[in-house]
Amino acid sequence: MSELFSQKMIGKLKLNNRIIRTASHEGLADRRGAPTEEQFNFYRAFVEGGIGMIITGYAGIMQNGKSSLYHMTMIDDDELIPAHQKMVEKLHNLGGKIVCQIAHCGRQTLSEATGECALLAPSSIPNTFFKEVPRELSQKEIIEIISRFASAAKRVQKAGYDGVQIHGAHGYLLSTFLTRRSNKRKDKWGGSKENRFRIVAKTLKAVREEVGKDYPVLIKLNSFERWHDGIKPAECVEYARMVEKTGCCDAIEISAGSDEDSFYMARGYFPTEGILKYLRPYCKLGKIAKGFIRYVIAPFNKLIQPPFKEGYNLETAARVKQAVSLPVITVGGMRSKAFMESAIREGKTDFVSLARPLLLEPDLANKFMKNESESAKCDNCNICFVATDTAPIQCHKDEFVC
Repeated sequence: MSELFSQKMIGKLKLNNRIIRTASHEGLADRRGAPTEEQFNFYRAFVEGGIGMIITGYAGIMQNGKSSLYHMTMIDDDELIPAHQKMVEKLHNLGGKIVCQIAHCGRQTLSEATGECALLAPSSIPNTFFKEVPRELSQKEIIEIISRFASAAKRVQKAGYDGVQIHGAHGYLLSTFLTRRSNKRKDKWGGSKENRFRIVAKTLKAVREEVGKDYPVLIKLNSFERWHDGIKPAECVEYARMVEKTGCCDAIEISAGSDEDSFYMARGYFPTEGILKYLRPYCKLGKIAKGFIRYVIAPFNKLIQPPFKEGYNLETAARVKQAVSLPVITVGGMRSKAFMESAIREGKTDFVSLARPLLLEPDLANKFMKNESESAKCDNCNICFVATDTAPIQCHKDEFVC
């Protein structure tokens, strides 16, 4: 039997295969953040395409942690439960399994999106991408955020999702506590790895108390950040061990990078034309400024762009797999059927997760199962990665020549 199409449990949840649609910002919610028919149809294509499980794009737990990207999904109020429930029920009727990812964006957003005069972070250190100076969280505010993660997880459960994933990666609030680059605190929430991990441990425990012992709880962690004081693989392994020791988590997804890391999260082409068309503030510049970026700045960025390598987070994921007994999910450059199968067969990961390839081929899992394809058609142009700043998610493969 193909390793890719064997069954596997995440807590009490049985998946029929090992291919997971990982979270990505979608921009398909309405202005309040409620799921829409367009969002259902987006997920529906993955279910009908044979995916083992969907992890939604992040849903915001608080307005002060809302993404500045186009139309973020929200789960910060009970009034949103019916819209989520309606979508989940329809996906379940199709035989799908879906987990809701929840997040607070912290310093990786804009104050005009959150409605606050300052962004929130463990320390008052500017984000080099968003250019705003965040405000250091008080202990009282940290406790409130932990509580809001728990109440959001309860809403996820009430809406009928098959599980909840806590976003602890990609430069969002929880991950900024984990990394020395953005956490310079001198109190119990900073300093040692144990102190930096404290908010994650308490969040996992608070979520578990809200949803009960049998409800699947997952977490996403960074394996690498390019800054010298960013998270490195050895720290990721330690954090994974700490996650397991809480006794409150059922699976760990391994990813990498943040907006400050440029494209360490999504290797491949540097999407110059996509940036100039979709990404603020560049999309609003005049012809002369865009020309300067296109012919002077972009060539330099292309030189430092990290090269694409299939399964670029797999090496660290394999170390995590050896360190913990929890199921491991690996995202990052998963493209060919043979590579995914060997990663599972060799015990480097339990599941593979992917996002970009499924925009072009939502039925990729079925193609693999029927031996109709050996590799995804995605060419890693990364325009989908930047375009969600001002537009709903989609594949832009035929829109530009990279």
